[in-house]
Amino acid sequence: MDNELPKAMVLKTIDGRHVGFMLLAPNSGESGECVFSLSASSAEVIDSNLGVVLSELKVSGEHKYVVETIKDGYLINIAPIGLPNVQVQLNHQFSGDIVTDIEGRVACIGTAELVEQSA
Repeated sequence: MDNELPKAMVLKTIDGRHVGFMLLAPNSGESGECVFSLSASSAEVIDSNLGVVLSELKVSGEHKYVVETIKDGYLINIAPIGLPNVQVQLNHQFSGDIVTDIEGRVACIGTAELVEQSA
């Protein structure tokens, strides 16, 4: 892999409201484990598709992931035990879409981007 994945990503609803974080711990260049943190500020955000999925992922602990390099960036495949797979499709600037199965249909449920560095 040419670029190293970031260790932390901000997760937002499709309309840009903050829901939480994904923390990545690589084992090698193409795989590792991740955990999720829910830090939404309103019940509406927690009840969004991303909020519900993030809550389930957080409660169930660490999850294995595999990264594929694709034409437009990276595809992080997260395979939680007992839950639908989640894909984070990132461009080369490490921002993109979060996709999973919602009620039997694959859908974009939010976005992921780099955590902004503070001075």
